[in-house]
Amino acid sequence: MEGLSLTPATQAVFDALTELGQGNVHELADKAGKARSTTDKAIKTLADAGLIAAVDTHADPAEGALTRWTLATSVEAADAVPDDATDLGGEHPVNPDETVPLNGIDPDNAADQPDIGDTEQADQTGNEADGDEAADEEPDDTADETDRDDADSDADDADSDADDADSDADDADSDADDADSDADDADSDADDADSDADDAGRTVAVVQPTRPGDRKVMAIKGVLADYGDDGATLALIVAESGIGHVTATRLLTAMEQADAARRLPGEPLRWIPGPTRASEVDPNPEPPRCPLCCQVIRGLANAPSATAAVLPLIRPDGTLHIVGPDGETHIVALSTRTAPRAAATTRSVARSGDGTVNADGNQPFGRGELERLTLDYLAASPGRQMTPQDIATALAAQLNRAVSNGAVRNNLTKAAAAGRILLVSDNPLTFVHPAPTDSGAAAEADPGSTEQS
Repeated sequence: MEGLSLTPATQAVFDALTELGQGNVHELADKAGKARSTTDKAIKTLADAGLIAAVDTHADPAEGALTRWTLATSVEAADAVPDDATDLGGEHPVNPDETVPLNGIDPDNAADQPDIGDTEQADQTGNEADGDEAADEEPDDTADETDRDDADSDADDADSDADDADSDADDADSDADDADSDADDADSDADDADSDADDAGRTVAVVQPTRPGDRKVMAIKGVLADYGDDGATLALIVAESGIGHVTATRLLTAMEQADAARRLPGEPLRWIPGPTRASEVDPNPEPPRCPLCCQVIRGLANAPSATAAVLPLIRPDGTLHIVGPDGETHIVALSTRTAPRAAATTRSVARSGDGTVNADGNQPFGRGELERLTLDYLAASPGRQMTPQDIATALAAQLNRAVSNGAVRNNLTKAAAAGRILLVSDNPLTFVHPAPTDSGAAAEADPGSTEQS
């Protein structure tokens, strides 16, 4: 740790790991008395500095198992022990003084040394004698060499005959080996044919590589696994995982859609882990849609069960027969909208009727449709002052889809300029549909009476 400056929180986490030997983020946070997010940052700093290392527990992080950490020095010490340290004794002597020379002669033992002096004297005496008798012995040496060459030639011929015999034997063995090899090749061909037949009758299943899980989804899954069947509130999930409130809400909805998280009934709302793995959750799933009208479903917790209850009641002609409290049967014609295309489809082709979608996943309104809905809602409450925000909120709740506040304001302004509604105030922008008056009704009745007279 020389030359490395650690913050007090990081030093506290490092000291806690030194005392524990190893532990996960929860154990280190409890030991050091630090928050989960602070402990996570300290672990990352220590791991980047090479002071700690992850322990291989063979656990699947997708199941919510937390990583365990230990000091890097203990891991290096375990790796530094050689595997063959105990095998050295049988191959080499331990004591270098006991090394045995390769030539079998001990340099310290004088008895093992050759007698060089006597040999040199004998060689010198022999050389002098040979010098005096060299002229007399030259013919004899030549004859001896000739006889020696003839003997060597005969020996070479005998060796050649023996080699030829060995070669013939080797050729016979080679022929036998070739016959065995041909038989083995025939067997191998038969095995290959059987293997091909087996492969032809067996279906090969292609396993697609798994997609790595989203880090934040895995963090939420880990928090839910810690709290188990008791469940965790959204506030606890945000505090433990360090994820923002809005992001955690969105990811919990995605996890609920994939059955990786489930709601517990009651207040406050608590979450428990579901059977689906975190690695199988799409953090940005396609929004659920109604199978009847293909619009985005709001309120994911109740809509699927309601849709499942309605589907068996639909008639083949696309109508729903509802019996009212008075016993009268009401026939409802269901929407026949087609399923929208993918959100990435270019919307510049047309505005409506071709399956294009808005940013919220719904089809855009037809030409003049939102204007008609806006004025009808305002006319349903004559004399009541309303802002564009009031009308947009009411229409969104009524249609169960997003409604643009700006589009509603533009429609109201256009209708007020045409005299169809009245502008009450500019700040805030307020409109009212005029209520019918008694004088107006009398004025309408007077021309009729005049004509009758």
